[in-house]
Amino acid sequence: MIRGRATGFTLVEMLVVLVIIGVMIGGAVLAIGVAGRDRALETAADRLAALIEYGGEQAELQSRDLGLSVLANQYSFLSFDPVTAQWLEIRDDELRPRRLPDGLAFEVSLEGRRIVVPETATKLAPTPQIVIGASGELTPFAITIRRTGTSSSILVETDDEGRVATGELQEQTP
Repeated sequence: MIRGRATGFTLVEMLVVLVIIGVMIGGAVLAIGVAGRDRALETAADRLAALIEYGGEQAELQSRDLGLSVLANQYSFLSFDPVTAQWLEIRDDELRPRRLPDGLAFEVSLEGRRIVVPETATKLAPTPQIVIGASGELTPFAITIRRTGTSSSILVETDDEGRVATGELQEQTP
């Protein structure tokens, strides 16, 4: 009796194809620079910049001064109440207080001078480091969001025209 040879791929042939595909995908990922980027750092910077711009729009639309209070790893938006002459924390959905992901921290410079950022809020009434005026003016600032324990950072700052800009992610190997 003559047996015919079965058609199809052997297990070894299929494994070789899978290895080749894996090497090609790995090379493509490395070539486009996706591997190793700190997405949490970039996302935190983009969110902060967008919220500051949004706060500026709200300040102009509502004709009220807003402020940004920055702590070591969290920030909150404040609204100035002219009746009590105090800054009050905004608790709406968009401008609610936010915390940075674990391992990230702020460094703040105002008008070119670095300031000390408190670790936690005090029991006193909150005060903003950055004021967003009802006229649309914004305190010149530079906020660096840094990954603790590394040299990875990203900068959110005002440009020459008073707009908020996000810099490129800085990742330096020690």
